[in-house]
Amino acid sequence: MEPPAETAPAVAGPDFDALVHRVEGRLIGYLRFRLGSGDDAEDLFQETMLAAHRHWHEVRNLENPEAWVFRVAHNLAVNHGKRRAVQRRATLRFAAPGMASGPTHLEQAETGARVQAALDLLPPDEREAVCLKIWAGCTWVEIARLMGVSEDKAARLFARGLKTIAGPLADLAPGGSP
Repeated sequence: MEPPAETAPAVAGPDFDALVHRVEGRLIGYLRFRLGSGDDAEDLFQETMLAAHRHWHEVRNLENPEAWVFRVAHNLAVNHGKRRAVQRRATLRFAAPGMASGPTHLEQAETGARVQAALDLLPPDEREAVCLKIWAGCTWVEIARLMGVSEDKAARLFARGLKTIAGPLADLAPGGSP
């Protein structure tokens, strides 16, 4: 009796390549903003596409594979942020007196930190709508699909989020007050 043949993993092929091409720019832009680092964004983009490739036999049959890819990227970014926060706390806790407060690669520009702080004021759904529209360049249809809401709801979430962060960031706008 012969041992059972191993099941070959799904070969991704042109459909997978097309998915990568469709999401690459928007997803890297979204991750770059969420993480504050181009290098980290590229790394998580690669991890996301690796996960899509590993699960391609399921992902290719989804009604909206882009939504799956964005959700995986979002989850990876959240986990990355948690790890980074733990690393920062550990660095601060165990740093010798006079030592820098944190690794240079974790520091963000003042403007980026202010934008992130303003976004942190938002409920998660509003923050997601703002990030997807501004940094990922998604359309209302794409945002609605990715978030599982109607286009009108996506637009309302974006508008409310934008209104909330407009005050704290007013001086960053051209002609804004200092």
